[in-house]
Amino acid sequence: MSVKYPILIIEDPVEGGYTVSIPDLPGCITCCQRWENIPAMIEDAKRAWITAAIEEGIRIPEPTNK
Repeated sequence: MSVKYPILIIEDPVEGGYTVSIPDLPGCITCCQRWENIPAMIEDAKRAWITAAIEEGIRIPEPTNK
């Protein structure tokens, strides 16, 4: 997926790991334990979100400039 969306990364200081989301794609969220896994995990979540949106006829928003 070549479209670049801003992502939000929240570290969990209690449980460890990270919660990563794409605010422009409501509900597009993933979690991972290691920082270096974030790019692959969020790309997979984005791909799944966009695939589901296309199948359901949901408009895919353009990225914001956040």
